[in-house]
Amino acid sequence: MLSENQLKAFEKDGYLIIKNFINDEKCQKLITEMDQVIETNNFMEQIKTISVFLADENSSKAADEYFLSSVDKIRPFLEGKAKEILDKNDKSYKIFNKIGHALHALNPVFKEATFENKVKEIFKSLGYIKPIVCQSMYIFKQPFIGGEVMPHQDGSYLFTEPLRVTGIWIALEDCTPENGCLEFIPGSHKGPLVTRFIRNPNKEEFESGKFLIYTNGVPKFSYDNSKFIPAEVKAGDAILIDGLVVHRSAPNLSAKSRNIYTFHVYDAHNTEFSNENWIKPSPISFLPLYEN
Repeated sequence: MLSENQLKAFEKDGYLIIKNFINDEKCQKLITEMDQVIETNNFMEQIKTISVFLADENSSKAADEYFLSSVDKIRPFLEGKAKEILDKNDKSYKIFNKIGHALHALNPVFKEATFENKVKEIFKSLGYIKPIVCQSMYIFKQPFIGGEVMPHQDGSYLFTEPLRVTGIWIALEDCTPENGCLEFIPGSHKGPLVTRFIRNPNKEEFESGKFLIYTNGVPKFSYDNSKFIPAEVKAGDAILIDGLVVHRSAPNLSAKSRNIYTFHVYDAHNTEFSNENWIKPSPISFLPLYEN
């Protein structure tokens, strides 16, 4: 359970660092399991044959189709510089950006980490009545090439009416400003949702391959950089993230990776998960937290 002081801090800032959420052994277990996921699924060979990773005229459409159909699958996504590295056959770099979006449903090790009692107690503390785990990701933030994540709000991608979405972000390695730790604007969750990322409602555009749009165009945040506070954490710490709080992460230009596991939960009690969201509810991957 979250303490009264923790709940007050989360309400005030829109995020909360929870120290020692999991131990070193569990961190290593998740890292090792991800190595196994990559190897057993033969992702390195698979990515060479998927059109989404090829530079052709259909690549954008293929990328969106690949993304949209990943809701109930375990799929690799690449760093921005991956194609350049693959073309050079440079094996000195690791090129996966993340694996998503159904690790919590399809992999026993990640499912155990997602549905453990400690997680359930957190959402009970937050007053969630019918929490649903809707997506999960393992994010690598690879050394030297780990890409920047621009300022955003998670509610833009997982919208409910009213908005009731919270993420748990678990550090499996130390996260510092050098390797791209999260940065937050404390209190920004008390502001509005700036934009939403949705399936294109224009039928003609959708059928032509323009599947996804931002409701107000691609967000162009003009936040004062001085307002962002680095959330530097140790391996095993977790960060609770409100769906409205503005956060970002810098590129990883260091020699150290920044492996993390994250998943998002919304409360299905007296809310509606928008049918405009990029992600469509699936009985495979939209799982009740308290019942698993």
